[in-house]
Amino acid sequence: MESSRPLSFVAHTREFASLRFAIILFCMLSVADIHAEWLLVEPNSSAHDPFVVFVDSESIATKRDRMTVRVLLNMRHKTDDGVASVIAVDEYDCRAERMRTHSMTSYTEIDGKGALVREFKTVGDWVKIGTGKINEAVLDSVCPEYVPK
Repeated sequence: MESSRPLSFVAHTREFASLRFAIILFCMLSVADIHAEWLLVEPNSSAHDPFVVFVDSESIATKRDRMTVRVLLNMRHKTDDGVASVIAVDEYDCRAERMRTHSMTSYTEIDGKGALVREFKTVGDWVKIGTGKINEAVLDSVCPEYVPK
């Protein structure tokens, strides 16, 4: 015969443990960008870029001569397909002066907010960094030994 006693507190707690964990994890993920330390990257040239670039100083990770960093691009004007900002994870090879993108997510609002427009999670090819380009300014800000030309 089944007992009509209510579940004990311990049994009740175990039953909802995974649900609580999922809710806590979701809340932590949504707060991640709030704690980003976005620093403005000043271009090394007077050329007018179609966007303003920031790096997340707290995301910079070093592995030998390479630095990985989260980059935020706020468009000065929305693109034809509605992109107002992009958050990318880029890897910079400080010694070889080249970079590649690990992931890129585009949004409809500035500062990586709004609806998702598109997302790429494929590591791109290495690209040589040109003098006076905005990527040179990012290289300068994340690679301590780099000296702009």
